[in-house]
Amino acid sequence: MQFIDYDDIASSQITQTFKNASWRSLLWVVLITGVITAYTAIPKGSPTNPVLIAVPGLVTLFFFGLFLWHLRLGRNPRNWLVKASEQGLYINLQANVSVPPTKDAPSVVFLPKECITSIHRTQELRTLPARHGRYKNTFTYFDLCLRDTLPEELLVALAQIRRNPAIRGAIGLRKDLQIAVRVEGPHTLRLVWDWMTPRELAAEEWFKTHYTVGEKKKFSGPGWDTIKADAKDAYIDTLWEWGDVQDAILQKSLKDTISERQAARELVDRLG
Repeated sequence: MQFIDYDDIASSQITQTFKNASWRSLLWVVLITGVITAYTAIPKGSPTNPVLIAVPGLVTLFFFGLFLWHLRLGRNPRNWLVKASEQGLYINLQANVSVPPTKDAPSVVFLPKECITSIHRTQELRTLPARHGRYKNTFTYFDLCLRDTLPEELLVALAQIRRNPAIRGAIGLRKDLQIAVRVEGPHTLRLVWDWMTPRELAAEEWFKTHYTVGEKKKFSGPGWDTIKADAKDAYIDTLWEWGDVQDAILQKSLKDTISERQAARELVDRLG
């Protein structure tokens, strides 16, 4: 394992690049809403009410703006998570192009091919309380199982990147800005495959031709109703560390609300 800078990667040796392509989904939304707007604007006997045209038109403009923003981000030279060569994999530790890179933290870690013992496609089903019930999310990862223990330098680097004030929201913004590289165990790096291209199935097929790919893994998040309060606090901290800020804030808020209600009921019981 070796830390390097972006400029140290020889582009001529790269055989495959995996990067974020969230702009593609927004392009489909723009096309669909644009077609709806155009169809609404077509006269059908009597003139169409301008309001009926304006509503889908404004929605189209909104998503078109988002599309342009994501397209601009997608063209950022840092917008890639994995670059592959015959010698191994380059992992971009600072692939989040929505924020400036963290100074004094490594940019890329190179994993020689012989150091990767296996790769697993992993799915997480996360079920958490919401304001009015529960919600479920499914996340896809690729776990890189390594021969050697992850060095402390890598753990420190990921902690530095997560604590970049720009990522945390220096002006108080509460937003999700995930870190795409996580530590899953002493020998395992987890890559968050969110809006990536090639998609997970195509990526898995590519990995199979170059690496040992193990069985697909599935797991569910903690059983929120059964774990203790300390475990809930630890999981909320983990969500924040992953960059799932909205989930962390919501669960913290709900947990505090429930605790206040329980304390109030206990007080009523004692006074009663």
